[in-house]
Amino acid sequence: MKGARSLPLITFLFLCALSAAAQSDIRNDGAVVEQVPCAPNTVGTYEQYLESAKRAFADEVETAKRAGFKMEMPANFTAHLLGKEEFEREKAYAGFECRRITYMSDGLKVAGFIWKPKNTEGKKLPLIIVNHGGNGDSGKLTPWAQFGYYRYVSSGFVVIGPQYRGVGGGEGRDEFGGADLHDVLNLIPLARSLGYVDMNNVFMLGASRGGMMTYLALKDNAPVNAAAVISGMADLISTDKERPVMVNVYKRLIPDFEKRGEESLRERSAVYWAGKINAPVLLLHGTADWRVSTSQVLALAQKLQESGKTYELIVYANDDHGVPLNREDADRRIVEWFRMHMK
Repeated sequence: MKGARSLPLITFLFLCALSAAAQSDIRNDGAVVEQVPCAPNTVGTYEQYLESAKRAFADEVETAKRAGFKMEMPANFTAHLLGKEEFEREKAYAGFECRRITYMSDGLKVAGFIWKPKNTEGKKLPLIIVNHGGNGDSGKLTPWAQFGYYRYVSSGFVVIGPQYRGVGGGEGRDEFGGADLHDVLNLIPLARSLGYVDMNNVFMLGASRGGMMTYLALKDNAPVNAAAVISGMADLISTDKERPVMVNVYKRLIPDFEKRGEESLRERSAVYWAGKINAPVLLLHGTADWRVSTSQVLALAQKLQESGKTYELIVYANDDHGVPLNREDADRRIVEWFRMHMK
């Protein structure tokens, strides 16, 4: 009889233990398990910078041609790049630091970076979460991209970027807008734990696939004041038709794509649920973008307009994916947009 009465008690205690473990897992999301200084800045000379930029654009032109798209390098290409004086200023900037982090997300150790002003003692600084493009290790974040996000950090922002699970040495598997969205959302508790982030002023920036991640985060009611998207994927079904090669990415990364193909693409495409985007969004795109056509951002802008959402649309004539010919102007507009929506 006593044994019969003790069984429910044991069961109850066991369930309580499971519940406590589950709560512990939830609380662990966003916990930083490693934080180390980034490798030293290896940016070369101004001449090397010019040559590297030319080579990268030339490679993009050739890639576009192989994919059946017409693209040309502007005759005045170097006029769109940093001048030598500005290059040297950004290269020499010593007011910030870069740290490589590993943090917890759904029980996985995910990689990422923090770029921040060097002196944060006693400060509460606004945050920009940066969502990169590409898939897998293609497009992953690097420590000194844009000189460690100089324009944002020198403007007083902390910048945190996730690599997404399975990328940059992190655990798990990239799902191209599936469970990897949690790696973006879990940066919110991570940022709160740092102590120097103003959680009343959190912003989000995404480029290309990172634009898709940003839209998904906004749909999930991520607590951000405003967002900006550069060359963002807003209609994966349209991308599939314009660039059939993308179906290979979808099949490789999106779970159950063979069974739920179009449905899974709609779930990741903001044009089908623009009414669920509740934060102001700055949209920036180039008319010569062959990777993500301008039609996508125009369709999204129309849907946002119909839904009465707050947005601003900037379209750069003859610019490519990532607006490389107008990046300085884009960054200026992004900083102004975020400052406009500070509390």
